[in-house]
Amino acid sequence: MKNKTTLTLIAFGLFLIGFVGLIVNLIGLPFMLTDWLNQLFGAAVGFLLKLVLVMFGLGLAVFANSPEKEPYDEYFDGDKFD
Repeated sequence: MKNKTTLTLIAFGLFLIGFVGLIVNLIGLPFMLTDWLNQLFGAAVGFLLKLVLVMFGLGLAVFANSPEKEPYDEYFDGDKFD
């Protein structure tokens, strides 16, 4: 995967924004980057969207750092010599 670093940085950013937004929202303070979600959709939907940001960031990080499938080698079949 050529964009492994870029996807990992995007995933970290999404996770960080969502997580900080959740923590600051639970304390009761406004957080500029995610406060518009609460104002536009309401408190419950804003909370759920922040959870989605956190989960999507974690999923994207796992996807970006998962190993690629090994290409098939037609000259070596590992089961042939067992």
